[in-house]
Amino acid sequence: MKRHLFEGTATLILFILRRDRLRLPIWLTSFAAVSVIVSLAFVGLYQTDAERQAMAETMRNPAMTAMVGPGYGFNDYTIGAMTAHEMLLMTAIVVGLMNILLVIRHTRTDEEDGRIETIRSLPVGRLSNLLSILLVLIGVNVVLALLTAVSLTMLGIESMGFEASLVYGSALGASGLIFAGVAAVCAQLSSNARTTLGLSFVVLLLAYIIRAIGDVTNETLSWLSPLNWILRTEAYVNNYWWPIGLTVTVALLLMGLALYLNSIRDLGSGFLASRTGKEGASKLLLSSFGLVFRLQRTGLLVWD
Repeated sequence: MKRHLFEGTATLILFILRRDRLRLPIWLTSFAAVSVIVSLAFVGLYQTDAERQAMAETMRNPAMTAMVGPGYGFNDYTIGAMTAHEMLLMTAIVVGLMNILLVIRHTRTDEEDGRIETIRSLPVGRLSNLLSILLVLIGVNVVLALLTAVSLTMLGIESMGFEASLVYGSALGASGLIFAGVAAVCAQLSSNARTTLGLSFVVLLLAYIIRAIGDVTNETLSWLSPLNWILRTEAYVNNYWWPIGLTVTVALLLMGLALYLNSIRDLGSGFLASRTGKEGASKLLLSSFGLVFRLQRTGLLVWD
């Protein structure tokens, strides 16, 4: 009986890959390209040990700690340590955004458009659609980790060997997986794509804020944020793997929770009740600009 819940998953995976045949390669190559470009820029900007150590002193500032995370490797601030310290967190946030947007695109958005109802009219399992996008994103984040690692290794920078680059790439992939899990859970809680997007962005924003406050004031608080976990890898310095294992484990638990919630809810519904709308529209909604602003206000506030 349980097997029928996942029937047709392989076909839906191919369908997702067909739909995103341009989107996914662009995302992946963009992340790898940015990592490579920034690393090369650091090589050109900080050519001597003295210049790199001067930058290390600048990064000890509490404001920089709040922005990019706690520093490490300051005693020997190599190009690798500099790249991981100054770029890992920001890149991980954008990787998280990619996963959130892809999950919502293939779950709540498809549900609102009636595409899931059409798919379920075929011999497809109840959980096949959600499982297929989660499996695709697991593969995408694994490819991201490997592509980033290989790209950085090929630069031939002394402090950026393959193992350390693989830790860096895997940290990015793990951050993507955990926010894919967050978005999958939010897609079950909310009854529409816009609210799902808002909830997912709120979780991402809170993860960043909690980490920032904790890194400056109370290190224990930082452990409540998954963004802090990936920073603990200390890529290109100590290269710890256990934070990646922790992040992936929590991500898989979230995905399992999302699958369970999906199995017990009705199509088109969510576990959070929708608010009752107002009887009359405000004057702002009477114009085209007002309507567009109302529909996009959550996204605009998050991006700003």
